[in-house]
Amino acid sequence: MSANSVVADMYYILSTIYMIWMDCRNNLALSCGNTQVSSKTMRPFISIIFFFLTFSAVGQNYPFVKDFVPATITFNDSTQKAGFIKWNTNQNERLRFKPADKEKVTTYSPSEILGFQVDTLKYKSLFNIELCAENYPLLGRTSTLKQSFGQILHEGKINIYFVVYHGYEPVSGAGIFPNIVFEKFTGDKDEYAAYPILIRMKDKKYEKAKEILYSFFADYPKIVDKIKQYKPQQDFFEIINLLKQTL
Repeated sequence: MSANSVVADMYYILSTIYMIWMDCRNNLALSCGNTQVSSKTMRPFISIIFFFLTFSAVGQNYPFVKDFVPATITFNDSTQKAGFIKWNTNQNERLRFKPADKEKVTTYSPSEILGFQVDTLKYKSLFNIELCAENYPLLGRTSTLKQSFGQILHEGKINIYFVVYHGYEPVSGAGIFPNIVFEKFTGDKDEYAAYPILIRMKDKKYEKAKEILYSFFADYPKIVDKIKQYKPQQDFFEIINLLKQTL
């Protein structure tokens, strides 16, 4: 299974969960005998269920979340070492690595290795990226991802990564905020732009998040037009596929 198909499968699962949550949020009216339970009352419970279903979806598509799996890590000097890794996609957690099944575990942060590969899934160490995460749905403010491993979806003139940000969610207490991250090289520095997918927030926040993409893809008017037409209920991977064909 390719890296892109894994993300696409998880996107489908998460989008299904997202649409169920939206339907529950907008239409929920539970009756218990003569007792009416409002959607406002039930919303915290729905949010908690949403979080656990989302985390389960991540674990289902990324086996290293739950168990040690065969992998190869690449050190900062570009040397590689095969073994077994375990990592739960949380940016605050270190990657756990052991050369053999019963050997001692060593942990690594993104600053200590260039990345790792599990089967066809390739990850790269990323640093200091502004994401639409815990502060965005209510406040419209981005959160700084200081360091994490991003899954490589495409490499070329513009690199594309899938990043999962773990943060605070007001209702359930814990939240998972997926972002698609774009990277290009301007002069001697990296330039990033991120767009949220399947985060529970109003459509106008998704529209606001598009603004950084307009300037990032200014040299690609066809891409900008496609982004302008995009709605949160649609498949964002159509834009990613167009990018791959264009770049």
